[in-house]
Amino acid sequence: MRYSDTDMMGHINNAAYAQFLEIARMDYLDALLPPGVRPAAVVLARLELNYRREVHLGQRVEVLTALTQVGRSSWTYAFQILADDVVSADGSSVQVHVDADTRRPAPLPPEMRTVLTAALPGTPAGVGS
Repeated sequence: MRYSDTDMMGHINNAAYAQFLEIARMDYLDALLPPGVRPAAVVLARLELNYRREVHLGQRVEVLTALTQVGRSSWTYAFQILADDVVSADGSSVQVHVDADTRRPAPLPPEMRTVLTAALPGTPAGVGS
């Protein structure tokens, strides 16, 4: 969290939450996918944020991220933003894999689909391996 993330009311500005989630989404994919499997082009198609309580400079912020759905060309995360271990925001996001040239949705690469599907909660061990 940065001082510049705060506003005149002394709490973290709503726009900073979107940045927190962007970092969390990138970290999640970096941890899950090997370098050769990362998508070349991804767009954020939907971002839903529910603000539950204020976050102030100096609080410890953590973003919990879970994969909830894998589609033909997209995947969905659910998340919670915690400030000092208290839920301060929650919501979801949808990311779409796109063709870098046409900028149109493109099917997820098979290896990426396998890894994402295996990471879904409730997926039996070994699925997609």
